This record gives sequence, C-alpha cells and structure tokens, in this order.
Amino acid sequence: MVFDLSRTTENPGTATHPPATSEILSGSDFTARDLSLCSTEEARSFLSCAEAITVSALPLALIRGARGLTLHVAAPDVSPDTLATLRFISGLDVTVTEAPKEIIRGAISLAYLGSEERLGRELNRVSVSADPPREPSPEFAPSGDAAHFITALLEFAAVRGASDLHLVPVANGAVIKMRVNGDLLVQREKPYAKHFHDQVVSRLKVLASLDISSKLVPHDGSFSILIAGEARHARISTLPTVHGESIVVRFLGNQTAPDLKTLGMEPEALRLLRRVMERTEGIALFTGPTGSGKTTTMYGVILELDRRGSNVVTVEDPVETQISGMVQVQLAVEQGLDYPRAIRSVLRHDPDVLLIGEIRDAISASIALDAASTGHLTFASLHVGSALHAISRLEILGVPRARSVPPIALVINQRLIPRLCVSCKERFEDKAPGHQRIFYRRRGCEACRHTGYDGRILVTEVLDLQSQRAKDACYRAQTTTELLELLPSGSYLSWTEALQYHLAAGNISIEQVDQFIGSEL
Repeated sequence: MVFDLSRTTENPGTATHPPATSEILSGSDFTARDLSLCSTEEARSFLSCAEAITVSALPLALIRGARGLTLHVAAPDVSPDTLATLRFISGLDVTVTEAPKEIIRGAISLAYLGSEERLGRELNRVSVSADPPREPSPEFAPSGDAAHFITALLEFAAVRGASDLHLVPVANGAVIKMRVNGDLLVQREKPYAKHFHDQVVSRLKVLASLDISSKLVPHDGSFSILIAGEARHARISTLPTVHGESIVVRFLGNQTAPDLKTLGMEPEALRLLRRVMERTEGIALFTGPTGSGKTTTMYGVILELDRRGSNVVTVEDPVETQISGMVQVQLAVEQGLDYPRAIRSVLRHDPDVLLIGEIRDAISASIALDAASTGHLTFASLHVGSALHAISRLEILGVPRARSVPPIALVINQRLIPRLCVSCKERFEDKAPGHQRIFYRRRGCEACRHTGYDGRILVTEVLDLQSQRAKDACYRAQTTTELLELLPSGSYLSWTEALQYHLAAGNISIEQVDQFIGSEL
C-alpha cells in the first residue's frame, strides 16, 4: 500500500474485500467509488483508460465459461452499437450491466487513475534501490521516466480527491505526501531516488514555465493537465531546503464553478449572505486559513450574481476557475500588474460586482473598501482566524475603524471538516436525562476506505454588520469579549451554532464537534 488511505475508527467496518458487482448494482444509490471497487485490474487490461472514457464503459470482471472469456462491463446503455464497439476493442464477448453515465465516468477515473497498484509500480521503479542512470535523460524530456511518473502521480492524487500534493526531499531521496479531506497522508514505502527527484522537480518547473536553473530561491507558478479527459488546473510552489527543492502542487478544481446552494452552508448564514447579495454596495469579507474554501464560496456567490445579470469583474492570483462570459483578471506582478493597480483599472470597467482574490496590504484594503463605498458590491478574502478579528486585522494593515467599518456588511469565517460517510455512518440515540436525541458516528466501509468520512462539510462563523447598532458595537469594543456583549441579538452566528446544525443533520459526529471546539480555543 502506497498511502494509508484509511484511518483507525472506533467501530471499523468488517469488509476486507471489494463487494460483488451484484451487491453494488442492486442498490439504488451507489456511487462512482462503489462501482470502481468492483473493477478488477485483469478486466481493465482489455480496455485502456482512453478507450473506456471514449465508449463510456468500465470493465468490471472477466467471466470464464465453456466458450472462453467474456468481459463484463458497466455502461449507460446496452445498444447493439455499444456491444459491437466493446467486442471490437477488447476482442472478447461482452456482457453489460447498465449504470448512469455520470457515475461510470467517475468510476473510470478512480479505477484506472486512482489505482494504488499502478502508482506502487511507478514508485518501485524509481525507488532508492534504483541505480542512477549512466546517461540521464534530459530533465525536461516530455516522454521520459520523470514525465510518466509525474503523470501517474498527478492523476492518482486528483482522482483520489487530494487538495495538495507534497514532494519532500529527505537525506536519502524524496517522499510523497497528499492532503485528502484535510488529513495529510504520507507515503508508506521507501523514498524514491534523489537523482530522480531532481528530474521530477525540473519537469514540474517546465510545466509551470519556471526557471529550472534557479534552485536556491522559491518559485510559484501554475499549469494545466488533462486527467480523464478533463482539464485540471494546479498551482505549484517550490522551496529550497537542505536536501533539495521541496514541491507543493495545489489542485484548483475543475472548470465548473460551484452552485451556492450546493455548498452546504447553514441556512441562517446563507440567508444573511443572500441578503448582502441584494445590495448595490458594501463589502463581504470571506476569512479563514489557507485551504478553508474561501475562493470556492466566493465563486458560488458571483456565479449566482452573474446569472442575475450583474456585471461581475474579478481580480485574482491565480484565476482558479474560468467562468464563461465573466471578466476575470489574472495578476502579473512581474510585469507590474499587482492588486492595487488591477483594482484601480477594474473600477473603470463599470463593474456592478467586484471580486478581489485577497486583501494583502493597506493599499489593496483601502481600494477595496473605497470601491465598496462608491456603488460596487464587493467580495474579498482576508487571512484572519475569526470573524470577530476582521476589523482589528484591517487595523493592523493600516486601515482605521472609521474607514473600514462603514462599508463592511458581512464577515464570514469558514472551515472545512470531514463529512460522515453516508454509506456507513452509524445512528445512535443520546439518552441524556430529560431528552432523547438522534446522532450519528463514523464506522468505516469500502466506499470510504474505512475512514468513516467522505468529502468535507462547510462550517461557518458569521458577523453581520448590516445594522447601525452592529457597526456602533465595532466602533466601541476594544476586545472580542466586549464586541460580543455589545452586538445586537442575531448579529453573530458562532461556531457552536453551526456545529449543532450539522450535528443534527447527521453530517458530523459528537467527537468531531469536541475536536473542532478544542482546536479553535
């Protein structure tokens, strides 16, 4: 096993082998992950990944009978043309079980590109036991070993749902780490060879149009890669260390902007956000640490506003999702297009709505707040740990309260925490004295790889400054304790309220609530 994709659970599932195809397809709510578990490597050898995508069919198993081998596949239809195509490509008789097309496409990606066996073979080939090549191939060769390795690794990480991929040099080579559902998974096998890591770094730099000869300073760039027929965009960061260059690749998602109602935001928080979206000016700040989903939430907002007919202009670094028909500005700091200059130019572009990727300094903060005060509805991200600290953070950047408080309408601080797997979460009753409540806890199954979790859920803390009383409280309060005492009822939605909502909805467990509250204290 390359990565430990499972975690120890309090009540782990007992399944130790993939379920039978009939078990999966007999249900009415199976997922792409469920279906991919039915696919065997032997069956996939008769149909390449590209062919499977083209014909929209996933090989499941080989059936050995009196007449020879028959390939069993899942496909969205069993038409004669589909059967004839599959017979021609595989050279075998074919039987088909019908499954939805969108489920099959996701299952193909997981089965072919998310295979640990495939990645394991690549790692064994370039492990520390491998001798350095006598005549190394060019580090930037598009068809060399490094290119094949990187392609396999990026495909594996992307289809397994990783948000970040780390390639970390160590004394005797380099190790791989992946962040999946907020957990950092570490390569369990021996490091891959150090000489090969240098080629991997150079190849990634070429993909991101970075200088491969400059190894002693950090670099940042971006690139795109085709994975299962879809373009995936990624951001790359390099950092020189004592053992060589460390690489972090952050996947920026696909080219589909999220729908605001599908983000899972708590109803009251969503109501306040939609109230701000009805305004013609003011600013909503989205705060939280890196990787907390701020940009995703802002994209959901501007997509809805764009559909309403608003002229939306964005200033980002980088542009993470390209939205058809929307004006999106990519910063180019080296050429002089930084946030202040870009925002000033954008304001002459007649925007109704302005999205600013990040408020980084006093100048960008001042310009954003000025725009929000002069007829532009503005959305921006700000790095701060709590919604209650947003005003003081702007003060640290050099913006006084008299200037920052008037245009601020809403501050949303958000986190992403693991969501309980819907396939195996376990229901139980809390029989506390005086009342009974239904909760859920994690268990573990093949579908969630025995983690008990599947994806992540958005949890928010909200400060609503749309009333004058709330703004007055911000002027007067010197500490967060004073601010909480002075704010009018309903102006602050705490983490506790958000967690209680998701707990009651069965999205998270009591243990997760305790862990979250403990980590935020």
